[in-house]
Amino acid sequence: MKKQINRFLVLILIASINIQQAKADVKLPAIISSNMVLQQNAEVTIWGWAKSKEKITITSSWNKKKVKTKADRDGKWSVALKTPKAGENYRLTIKGKNKIELENILMGDIWVCSGQSNMDRVLGLQRGQKPIINFWEASQQANHPEIRFFRVKRALADTPQTDVEGEWVVCTPETVLEFSAVGYFFGKKLHQQLGIPIGLIHTAWGGTPVEGWTRKSDLANDFMIEKEQDEQARFKLDSAAYAKNMEAFEKGFLKERPTRPPSFYVKSRKHHRIGHLYNAMIHPLINYAIKGAIWYQGESNRGFPEQYKQLFPNMIQTWRKDWGIGDFPFYFVQIAPYYYNGDYAIPHIWEAQYEALKLPQTGMASTQDIGQIYDIHPPEKEEVGRRLALVALNQTYGKSEIAYSGPVLKNTKYNGNQVILEFDPMGGELFSAGSGIGGISPFYIADEFQVFHPARVEQKGNTLTLTADGVAKPIAVRYLWNDNANATIFNSYGLPAAGFRTDEWVGAKYVE
Repeated sequence: MKKQINRFLVLILIASINIQQAKADVKLPAIISSNMVLQQNAEVTIWGWAKSKEKITITSSWNKKKVKTKADRDGKWSVALKTPKAGENYRLTIKGKNKIELENILMGDIWVCSGQSNMDRVLGLQRGQKPIINFWEASQQANHPEIRFFRVKRALADTPQTDVEGEWVVCTPETVLEFSAVGYFFGKKLHQQLGIPIGLIHTAWGGTPVEGWTRKSDLANDFMIEKEQDEQARFKLDSAAYAKNMEAFEKGFLKERPTRPPSFYVKSRKHHRIGHLYNAMIHPLINYAIKGAIWYQGESNRGFPEQYKQLFPNMIQTWRKDWGIGDFPFYFVQIAPYYYNGDYAIPHIWEAQYEALKLPQTGMASTQDIGQIYDIHPPEKEEVGRRLALVALNQTYGKSEIAYSGPVLKNTKYNGNQVILEFDPMGGELFSAGSGIGGISPFYIADEFQVFHPARVEQKGNTLTLTADGVAKPIAVRYLWNDNANATIFNSYGLPAAGFRTDEWVGAKYVE
């Protein structure tokens, strides 16, 4: 019995020593590891934890110098290192009581890929969603050793965290299947055009609103009071509509079973709370130097466009302030058309997204021509990633010869019963499909009675002339101001014009 007790005490002593040793070991955050990409031509931060007051030495293969520091009372330490231009096969050694050696490091550009399900959608097969177009062919060609992925594991937190779960991996036909499809195609295009290493950080979560990705603030709290009230009202309306549709389905009047609207799930999702996603999936990354960010989100905020007009720019400004590297490029996707029970929600969230373009170093990729009206997850992810890359190549990398935007409305004139729209094609020529595709009119015009009528369209060069039966003196025009309208205006590069309206009316009526 005495021997057993002594053996037990020895085991406890050994465990205690191991714990103390572990506490003394130098540790790094997950984002700093072998296979990582560090931001080129920058001052990057290398940080971690160790025993209180422990001396740390950092040696990099690119400058051959030893940088020394000491952990503070809480065991935290960090150093700033200057990085060279794009290159590969670098090493980094961190030594305290233990030694960590990092290998296969690249110097290149780092882009954060964030948002909700359309950014979170991986290239490989995913249950409940259609396959990404050409996903298998794209994956089998994904041997890109100079593209690296870091996928942040989903997490929530009430307070800002210091680390995430994830690891840097080399882009291969296997690893690409588990990475954001939009993020991969974006990074691939940049790598092909620039010839430099690209690091991509996938931190996204389906069904999440913008406020979840924003640091908690008084501004966001004010909005959330009103948003909660609006969500409750929408839930009641959606519940009644869903019950009515289910009854019609059960009686055989509807062929397909109605799907539950997004409002049904809001109350049960903690990631709808302000800052929970930011705390766990963004804040731990802000010491890591980046080039910019791409964003694909908005569907979960479709019912609150007026709030989104301020919440979205506020989130961008929060990230930029916390990263502390100035107004880094932030490019986003204008969400695709989707039929939300005919409530005209998508055009208003488009309009809200435009507000972010008032901030410096922002840009938008339009997708009105590649959406799936009855599928909120369009499978054409390669084109989305490509269009985001076009924005970055033109705006961030100075390749002015690359067209990155579809036609933009330049001038509007009203002449009798006509509306004359002049466009800047933003590259090449203007192409118009006329009065619509599939029987859905893209253009509507209205007079002072605020009733919109489908318009006929005639093109001459970069000018479109609109007329409509029943409208003798038009004063307003709307383009794609409908959840399920498809783009009909393009430039020579196949990029669509974004939806727009010239009025600010509320509650206008439509004549179909």
